[in-house]
Amino acid sequence: MSVMSYTEPESGSLHRQAQAWWVRLHSGQATRADADAFRQWATHSAAHAQAWREVMRVWSALDPLLAEEAARRASGERSFFSWLRMPQALQALQSPGRRAFLGGAVAASVTAGVLAVEPPLGLWPSVGELTADYRTATGEQRQVALDGDVSVRMNTQTLINRIGTGTLARGMALVAGEAEIVAAGAHDFFVETGGGRLQARAARFNIRHTGPQVCVTCLDGRVLVSVNAEKRSLEAGRQVTYDKNGMREIVRADVASVSTWRTGILSFDRTPLSDVIDEINRYRPGKVFLRNDELGRTLVRMQLTLRSIDNAPVMIRELYGARMRSLPGGIVVLS
Repeated sequence: MSVMSYTEPESGSLHRQAQAWWVRLHSGQATRADADAFRQWATHSAAHAQAWREVMRVWSALDPLLAEEAARRASGERSFFSWLRMPQALQALQSPGRRAFLGGAVAASVTAGVLAVEPPLGLWPSVGELTADYRTATGEQRQVALDGDVSVRMNTQTLINRIGTGTLARGMALVAGEAEIVAAGAHDFFVETGGGRLQARAARFNIRHTGPQVCVTCLDGRVLVSVNAEKRSLEAGRQVTYDKNGMREIVRADVASVSTWRTGILSFDRTPLSDVIDEINRYRPGKVFLRNDELGRTLVRMQLTLRSIDNAPVMIRELYGARMRSLPGGIVVLS
């Protein structure tokens, strides 16, 4: 078992280093050498110590919520922390005596490997994020060029891997997220995502893969969509969704709404509040939780700018009468 060094990784922020130490020390596999290295890291400077205190402050504040949610899960209610579906996490949170010795909210029986694959609340990057060829953080957008004549505009929380050899990328895999692709080359460019394959030569199209379904919108040109041996051709202004079970019917697209993220504005027109919050969470650091199913069904008309996305929970409280509780780390509970 390798020992973490207090200088690892110096290129990252101190906050992310503190998060990495938290995972390691709560893995159930930390060694005495790890403890010694952590002491070196934590006492290296006042800034190191402050970063560690901030990480622990977040988890200490979350402790009551996590314990409450574990009890809700035990009674059969739906959990809003998806990672609490792990039996070992549920058992640990129901047993205060088994909590980690550093006072964090997740007990030592939850392995670092699981937390690295599915980080709770998105407080640190997953393995998939760290290994992707291109990625955007929460609230970040990025433009990348592939193969010289293909440009990709990546939206928030998007992961992309190149497919190709050498300096040429004949295609890409959209692991998760949303992107607008402009292909204007002499050869076909393809995208693999969500079990389907898209192919285009001269086209502009938007792909959104933020859940079990993939939504493809052709903005200009033509895109060939293939899923489970079924093929359909999308013309400009047309849209299709698919999942692992196959494709739905092609429909006329609301092109303006599909591209609003490019303008830095989120617009909602009679959208359930639960869906609005899901979208806000894609752009806002931390996490907003809605713990009122009736309120979640409220149809919302709202427009938000990405520059002021942090104010969204306050706007929801003022407009729709939600009660709001703020916690460290950008975590907000609405009820």
